Amino acid sequence: MNKKNKELSFRISSGLKNLIGRDLISDKYIAVFELVKNSYDAGASKVLITMEKSNEKSARIIISDNGCGMTYDDILTKWLFVAYSEKKPQHRKKTSFRDKIKREVAGAKGVGRFSCDRLGAKLKMITKTEQDTLANTVEVDWNTFELDDTKEFVNIPVQYSTENTLPSDYKSGTVLIIEQLREEWDRDALLHLKRSLMKLISPDANEGELPFSIELIAESERNNDDKAIQKSGVNPDRDIVNGIIHNDIFEKLNIKTTCIEVSISEDGKLITSKLTDRGDFIFSVVERNRQYQELQDICIVVFYLNQSAKISFTRQMGGVTPKDYGSVFIYKNGFRINPYGEAGQDVFGIDQRKAQGWKRFLGTREIMGRISIKGDNEQFIETTSRAHGFIHTKAVDTLGTFFIEKVLRVLEKYVVNLIGWGEPLKSDPSHIITPEEIGEEIISQFVTIIDSKDIVHVDYNPALLSEVGKEQTNLSTSLKKIEQLAEKTNDAGLRNLAQNIKKQTAQIAAHNIELEKENEAQQKKLAQADREKQAREKQIFFLQGSANQDVTNLINGFHSIYTSTDASKGFINYLREQLAPMKFDRKEFVLSIIAQIYQANEKAHKLSELAIHGNQSLRQKGANSIYDFIRQYIDEGLTIPGIRYDLVPSDNAFNCKFDPSSVGVIIDNIASNSIKAGATVLCISMSETDKYIEVEFADDGMGLDDSIDSSALFEWGLSNNAKNKGFGIGLYHIKQLVNEMKGFVNIDTSYRDGFKLIVRLKK
Repeated sequence: MNKKNKELSFRISSGLKNLIGRDLISDKYIAVFELVKNSYDAGASKVLITMEKSNEKSARIIISDNGCGMTYDDILTKWLFVAYSEKKPQHRKKTSFRDKIKREVAGAKGVGRFSCDRLGAKLKMITKTEQDTLANTVEVDWNTFELDDTKEFVNIPVQYSTENTLPSDYKSGTVLIIEQLREEWDRDALLHLKRSLMKLISPDANEGELPFSIELIAESERNNDDKAIQKSGVNPDRDIVNGIIHNDIFEKLNIKTTCIEVSISEDGKLITSKLTDRGDFIFSVVERNRQYQELQDICIVVFYLNQSAKISFTRQMGGVTPKDYGSVFIYKNGFRINPYGEAGQDVFGIDQRKAQGWKRFLGTREIMGRISIKGDNEQFIETTSRAHGFIHTKAVDTLGTFFIEKVLRVLEKYVVNLIGWGEPLKSDPSHIITPEEIGEEIISQFVTIIDSKDIVHVDYNPALLSEVGKEQTNLSTSLKKIEQLAEKTNDAGLRNLAQNIKKQTAQIAAHNIELEKENEAQQKKLAQADREKQAREKQIFFLQGSANQDVTNLINGFHSIYTSTDASKGFINYLREQLAPMKFDRKEFVLSIIAQIYQANEKAHKLSELAIHGNQSLRQKGANSIYDFIRQYIDEGLTIPGIRYDLVPSDNAFNCKFDPSSVGVIIDNIASNSIKAGATVLCISMSETDKYIEVEFADDGMGLDDSIDSSALFEWGLSNNAKNKGFGIGLYHIKQLVNEMKGFVNIDTSYRDGFKLIVRLKK
């Protein structure tokens, strides 16, 4: 038998509709995003998303825009052409309207239209260009594609007709009417949609382009919106359904904190890094891009979230914490790429890295920002499912490396190593380090991390160096750094500054060094004498006996314990965070064991800290002054930062039996809870009865939630924080520690100016 060559072709089942529709786009919110992207790419300046709900069966979604619309020919050759996208680079020259739109396209897959199938079984599309006299109408019943999957996809008809005008009354645009909805859209779902849309468009998407706004309309929720807006603490942009969508990205909240902006030029040849701190420009550098050749036209903006920034963010967002909001979002051509940035998503391994250096590295909870990618870069292609980010490429890996090395490490160097996290000093809570205090250190640090041959330009805030020549401390070191910096950057301003400093240094350096030594020695003697005087005047806990070599060795040992327990604390917290959302047998038992480990570790950590500060007696005998202990605990800077401690003055010693390390942990736990509640002051006062010393801790925070039983707050795992800021174990630990000292603890529910806790200890 002779073999004959034949040409065969694929047949396409009507079941293809599900593969590229409902089955592919499995999230109804993503489906709405896709349709909004189509409006954006069509040059629209406005999109209306209308949710109509007269009853359950007649509910429908209407998405209308004022974009360019489609002609009859466009419908035939483009919209009905499955997987064809005019937005792909090779097809854009064929589209005349694209020349009028100053936008990069947000999508280019050619399947976004099938998002309509994900939302409802029936679609009516009405579209019109400015040149058309009539509007073109296409009606699709998606169910007809599911009746018999042996039928050819192309043989399932859709209905075409014309209408006089668009329902929206726009001169041009597209209206999508989706009926027989596949899921219910209740108030929670609508609020979720609105809050997701707030993150959908990058705040810099409209720069130099046409404006673009989205409005959500749901008449059935008007009354509920009116009721919600009357409540205190409501964010009108996030907590009501109806209205224009406003992007709530971090900088729009105007919170003053540290910000780093790093961008790669459109041609990929230059990297520009700029640092600002609390609204003030600090430093910028332009360098040649030699390592990250796969990356072009990318801008990254990241904010550091210190404690005050977190509190301010939560207040302005109506109670939403940064942890619940998200971290670093990724945008391509103005539109967000899911799921990057969502709470719990850590695409760059930031939290895993932080676990290796708890105090040296920043985690997703300490940063917030965005990565904006522009252009036709085919190395950053979104997966067709729209919910799994980018297809894995070398450029995606390089972006992760670039983010860690050029953004996160630089931010860490500033806020961790130089500024000290931007928090108050333990030794002086009223003082916060300013950039001017360490100006030459900032510039030296940031330039020395870059290869000098790659530096193109350096700029800095002159105020950072204005006081260097006047300082009487470490002039020689400062001069050396400035001279090296001037030589590397060839900056005339830095060179002149170095010369001026050198002249002044030559005259006073020798004398200044001697003064520094004498002053330092004198200060040590005075401090030693003052501490010895206080120790003699009252029988207190911080006994300065470190002159004995054995005591010195003991303190060194306690320092090692302090360091180890501090690291263990971080790992325990990290383990607890990872286990909290998991479901497994005997979960409560496992978490309770971890809590006991945490409490024992906290006591060991606090005991070693007290010992380091003054040869702390490891075991107290009899009654001692708890007033003197707490006073010195505050004065020595052992308290956690972020709140002011006011100890009501008293001449009474308030002697009672207590464990110093336990009292230290109790104070820290109470202060931590107060800070989370937005308090600025923690007032500590004491009184006594025949049998007990009563210590009252009162803050000016948000107070106790009336819906929670105050006695139940001491139970394991229950928190007064409605937004899950904590683990609900702080008060549990406090009760355990007080019980160990044979005391009692309770909450003063009558206190209305914040939160008050009363601890009673036996005399």
